[in-house]
Amino acid sequence: MRKISDDEIRFFDENGYVICRKVLHADELAHFQRESARLIDEIQSGGPADKMCTRGPEGIPYYLTYLHANPNTFSLRLLAHPFIGDLLTRMVGPDFIPCYESLVFKLPGNGSSVPWHRDGNAETGRERVFNIDIYPDYSTVANSCVWVVPGSHLWERERAMEMVKRGREDFNLPNAVPAEMEPGDVLLHHVKVLHGSTVNSSQELRRVVYFDNRAASWNDEYKWFSREVIEKRCRLYQYALNERKKNPYPSDDEVFAYTPPEGLPTWNPGDPIDLLARRDSNA
Repeated sequence: MRKISDDEIRFFDENGYVICRKVLHADELAHFQRESARLIDEIQSGGPADKMCTRGPEGIPYYLTYLHANPNTFSLRLLAHPFIGDLLTRMVGPDFIPCYESLVFKLPGNGSSVPWHRDGNAETGRERVFNIDIYPDYSTVANSCVWVVPGSHLWERERAMEMVKRGREDFNLPNAVPAEMEPGDVLLHHVKVLHGSTVNSSQELRRVVYFDNRAASWNDEYKWFSREVIEKRCRLYQYALNERKKNPYPSDDEVFAYTPPEGLPTWNPGDPIDLLARRDSNA
């Protein structure tokens, strides 16, 4: 399966984001599209997933929290994709922990905007703290793709917040570029890079799954999450790997091998699992 390249990692370090093309194969992509569409239909009809979905500035649903806890057959297997395990080992370290997941979508005709921002828990040192953004659809300027300000992950907080304020008055920030994506592409964006998007006025649905990731050792220093959350999330990743191993896609040709970080629990098949593993942020 595809692996992130050294050149892509260098681009990320310099710019705070990188687009990795053609990561998902057609069989997984089609399943991702079907299941995420079903969840969005459930939200729009006021079903169970709607209770976990937040609204944007215009009052439009757009952000389904705790994706794994909303019954589906794609998100755990997606997290267990070998591309993700490999890049996290190389970019974060072998003690990486996937800490959060969500499905973000822009409905056709009036899809929610996302004002310029840095992500939550962005106060870090120089660590590579980033989200993995996996796209099942085309994301273009026409359907309100995300825009980024390259290099802004290296700015001091005061400068970044000044630009956020400016961008909320006029979306067109200097040097901002569109991150246009194709189905099956993956975007990595640093939590400190400035990014945002406008209202989707096109007739196209745009979706993306976000995976937030940290190193257990970094959490020991910054105290983003409680120890209990890190332990639950460590078990949940092992559970996800087992789900993909039990239910592989026809295109799968490898399984990612993960060793839990020292001092964190091992999950074994048959052990109970908390699919919510709610964040208890200490930030």
